[in-house]
Amino acid sequence: MSAAQYVVPAVLRGAMFVPGQAPGRREPARVTPGAFRAAGLPVPGHRAQRNVYQLTRRQGLPWTPALDGHIRLRGGELLGRGELVLVDIDTPAAAAGTPAVSALRWLADRAVEAGGLLDLSATLSVRTPGHPDSGHLPGWHLWYRADPARPVRMGPLGRCHAVELRARGTCPGSPGYVVWAEPGHLPVLPRWIAGLAGPPPALVASTGTGHGGAAAAARLHGIIGRLLAAQRGERNRLLFWASLRAGELVADGDLDAGAAGQMLTDAATQIGLVREDGLRAVAATIRSGFERMGVTYEPPR
Repeated sequence: MSAAQYVVPAVLRGAMFVPGQAPGRREPARVTPGAFRAAGLPVPGHRAQRNVYQLTRRQGLPWTPALDGHIRLRGGELLGRGELVLVDIDTPAAAAGTPAVSALRWLADRAVEAGGLLDLSATLSVRTPGHPDSGHLPGWHLWYRADPARPVRMGPLGRCHAVELRARGTCPGSPGYVVWAEPGHLPVLPRWIAGLAGPPPALVASTGTGHGGAAAAARLHGIIGRLLAAQRGERNRLLFWASLRAGELVADGDLDAGAAGQMLTDAATQIGLVREDGLRAVAATIRSGFERMGVTYEPPR
């Protein structure tokens, strides 16, 4: 993709986007209280929720050249809205800084087992910069169209937690997210990937959820499930990762910070972190993840 071309791939220009706050940060761009009043909406009480995502009622903004320029400079998120699925392929790092597992190769092997092929040139493939502070090397984002006849469970795959299906993610073309392939159209999510993910769980009401309701509860359930499966040596890293993901839901107004923090603490207790590192250290990790998402969190004393 040349510099003369717009940064958002043409195949995605009919989608909805949320401009970012700053390069390398996942927070949506902030807006003033006056913007909510002008739109006839109540001003969110929490400062972290005064952003474009909330202002547009979680619908995002349609593509424009001006928005494209913002994404090129400061980044943004792409909202699938049930029509797109992101396959997020992480590369966890071992203590020596080398890949602990090649999730891309694992996924490619599963494709062959199912009689298919993981072809990165067949869909919109994006090379991701990784997150060294949370122990992740550069990975991949693969975007597909959702199959209305075959809904899937969002969240980490049960057989490989380094591969996760998501309904939203960093926009291709954001700083550090280099578009590797741009097909003429997006293919439907391959059935062998849908088979690995499984069907979505039955949505049940959950206390502590806000606007997101049962969908947010199901997402948090997947996050907690990945944390509970953590092995020794990766528990602290996964607790921080889970705090980041739960912090996203809190910042979006879909979860209560106290309820989400308590669930993370309970999970950390079950995997032995509270016993070995102490409640204060666990609370500090959760607080750090929440604050990275712009959420203020004070754990119970």
